[in-house]
Amino acid sequence: MGQKRLTDVVAEIVGDVIAGGAINKRAAATARWDDIDADGQYIAGIEGVVARIDSRARALKIKAEKSIAPAQTQLPFQLPAAVAMDMDGTTLVATRRLSRAQFQRAIEIRQAQISNDQRALREWRNALRQADQFWAANPDWSFGECLDAILTQSAQATPRVGVQS
Repeated sequence: MGQKRLTDVVAEIVGDVIAGGAINKRAAATARWDDIDADGQYIAGIEGVVARIDSRARALKIKAEKSIAPAQTQLPFQLPAAVAMDMDGTTLVATRRLSRAQFQRAIEIRQAQISNDQRALREWRNALRQADQFWAANPDWSFGECLDAILTQSAQATPRVGVQS
């Protein structure tokens, strides 16, 4: 059992990525597990189980009841068997148990998630457009080199306002 806090170990692993490395998250977690203190391992274990519950619940789809419908009957839509009732996905409810108000809330949450994803996608596309002007001339550059060029270009284009003597 290690002596480091979970957040510190995670920060070190992410720091390696930020510094330019590429990692396999599972391999990194396994390699650093023994560095984490008991409280951190407990928290990580809980978070791991929560992530698996979320993943499994979202993967399952609502199926037509075999006792009610003929074997070949299918629903005209596909929904997950369970849905989150809050933005952070902490509270899952079986889709079959949703009231109308909860069903509407699930739709609102999904709309907010899609909106957030669309906003993030616009940022990615904007970044690509900005970087493409440098990648066209320097196809071997990394995105970081393009960022540096974008910052340099912005600094040169921005007039300096100051006190003149």
